Amino acid sequence: MSAPLSVLVTARDEEEQLPGALGSVAGWAAEVVVVVDPRTRDRTREVASEAGATVVEHAFASSAAQCNWGAEHCRNDWVLVLDADERVSPALRDAIGRALAAPAHPAYSVRRSNLAFGRRLRFGDWGADRVVRLFDRRRARFSARAVHGAVAAPSVGRLAGTLEHDTLRSLPQYVPKLHDYASRAAAELVAGNRRTTLLGAAARAEWRFVRSFVVRLGFLDGGAGFVVAVLGAYGTFLKWAAVWDTTTRRRALP
Repeated sequence: MSAPLSVLVTARDEEEQLPGALGSVAGWAAEVVVVVDPRTRDRTREVASEAGATVVEHAFASSAAQCNWGAEHCRNDWVLVLDADERVSPALRDAIGRALAAPAHPAYSVRRSNLAFGRRLRFGDWGADRVVRLFDRRRARFSARAVHGAVAAPSVGRLAGTLEHDTLRSLPQYVPKLHDYASRAAAELVAGNRRTTLLGAAARAEWRFVRSFVVRLGFLDGGAGFVVAVLGAYGTFLKWAAVWDTTTRRRALP
């Protein structure tokens, strides 16, 4: 018999994507908890409640802090963290059930299958993406990071199956998220006393593109692979240019 599982979703303005995420775990998880950022302006709360989830509100400070707070409000020790734009595949559900029948690790990673413009990416920076999402909240928790928190655990197992991630649906939808990620990541770098020059920012962005599109064969994903590589380079430049702006240019002003 498997240990009971809580599914945790953190969301803000996700009324369009949330039904798919909740539908992928409906009737399977023992509990679904949705942590809503109070700044939400759409029907995220109502959509979650109508789907039978437990809805709680907590002001967003970082992804890691939001997930840790949410895990503390779950009834069960084993927690699966799910984003609103992610879907649990049947194969992953089966793999989680097997793992929880006799857990060998306090946390497990899963392969994330990323989509861009409706196309499944097989290469590039997004082609071999594994994330730790299943964990025992008594023995693991998210480490503080500005953008995507990472689970810290004594050991991490690997699950079969995939987590479907429809992250890049259109440029108007994705670019504001990219700007937000870059801003928060830059603030974290500045807090860690990191420095750069504009040339350094450009060099990092250039390498990000080459790594994704050439080294990791992103060109085999066609136009979608090219756009993902360009966006990755753009986000990298924004992040490091913001570090330069904060630590160099502004300090030089009278």
